[in-house]
Amino acid sequence: MNNMINSQAIRQVLNRKAANLQSLEFIFRELATRVISRLDYIKIKPNIILECGSGLGFDRELLSQRFQDAAIIELDVAIGLLRQHNSKTNSLVNLFRRTAKRTLVCADAQNLPIATSSADFTYSNLLLPYLANVPQYIREIERILKVGGAFCIAGLGVDSFKEIREMGFATYTFPDMHDIGDMLLAQGFSNPVVDTEYITLQYDDLETLLADIRLIGCGAAINANDRKIVTKSLINTLRDKFSLAHHGQYTVSPSQPLKVTLEMFVAHGWKDKVALDLPKGQSVIKFMPKRNA
Repeated sequence: MNNMINSQAIRQVLNRKAANLQSLEFIFRELATRVISRLDYIKIKPNIILECGSGLGFDRELLSQRFQDAAIIELDVAIGLLRQHNSKTNSLVNLFRRTAKRTLVCADAQNLPIATSSADFTYSNLLLPYLANVPQYIREIERILKVGGAFCIAGLGVDSFKEIREMGFATYTFPDMHDIGDMLLAQGFSNPVVDTEYITLQYDDLETLLADIRLIGCGAAINANDRKIVTKSLINTLRDKFSLAHHGQYTVSPSQPLKVTLEMFVAHGWKDKVALDLPKGQSVIKFMPKRNA
């Protein structure tokens, strides 16, 4: 798919739905909390942090608590999300009469308007499915990181929303954690670590599930020919498939709630001089001492 068309579709969906995304706060906050906790394994004291895909700012709040002296650049492709977050944050700032170090940038993460070798740490969560060219984004964060800088890339992996696809709907093509690791190594990052965990959401009715999926905009980045129109006939088919009772809304029986899987991956690593100084095509091979049985 053409990168420009993809970015335009994503920008339009997020700008249109920015005010309503707050209703999914429990999902965003839970994912943000889990990702930020992984930073315990990265020992850094950054002065400048670039957060790509800052969204409604849930991750930013946790980053600012962890790195209180750092200046955080919040970048998102959707101006509507930045305005929504800025309005919420300004209310809190006025309430407690304190100022915050904040810089908002509306731009595409695949073409960062950030100076080369200027950031100490880059962070993104839930960004990759919104990008048409993930390797280009990884090249960009390598470019803007200082030598010795670190990155954290997190998001939803390939198994996310698999139940939705089983219903016959199309969703984002979520990245595989192994592919992410290969991209990071190919770009010369040192010691990239990628791991995953699974989260299961349960829904009591089909309508709420489909409303949340539409709100997130899971079909916005795919070809229009692959999108499925939700008709009454389709709802009835899905109701029968999942044995839903027909009482106003399609309510799931207590013994059979609708389950949706989220596969969360987190990747982190470093831009260091050892990897940068190696001749092209070569990499470090580490030999570990043999342990006695």
